[in-house]
Amino acid sequence: MAGIQDILSGIMGSGGQIPADLQKMAEPILQMIQQNGGLQQIIGQLQNSPIGEQVNSWLGSGANEAVSADQVAQAMPNAVEDLSKQTGMSPEAVSNSISELLPNLIDKLSPGGQTPGADQLGEVLKQIPGGDQLQGMLSGLLGGK
Repeated sequence: MAGIQDILSGIMGSGGQIPADLQKMAEPILQMIQQNGGLQQIIGQLQNSPIGEQVNSWLGSGANEAVSADQVAQAMPNAVEDLSKQTGMSPEAVSNSISELLPNLIDKLSPGGQTPGADQLGEVLKQIPGGDQLQGMLSGLLGGK
């Protein structure tokens, strides 16, 4: 089974070491997305936030626009606070990790700008090294049971 390091490397497009904060945040972020209505719901909320323009770039076929930790904190204050409590990390560290992980996660999980349904998840995950190991966990993010 692929480790979180392998999966994050696939999502982040990095062959090197993944920072410990990102490793610590990966599973709680995925759980947060699932608990808040799934990826489509989160994307919709973020598109209507101050970082909506950046979110749209993550869905498009061009380059992903960066988002700062401060912008994440403004767009997702409750999520940052909840994840900070859950992980024991400072709100600043949580915002920074989200700003690094979320653009790539949304980009990888929305090929062609479309968020796949749970029935299409397997094909998407095959494109991410180690992603096939996440299918059960991620199907809930995309509306699966």
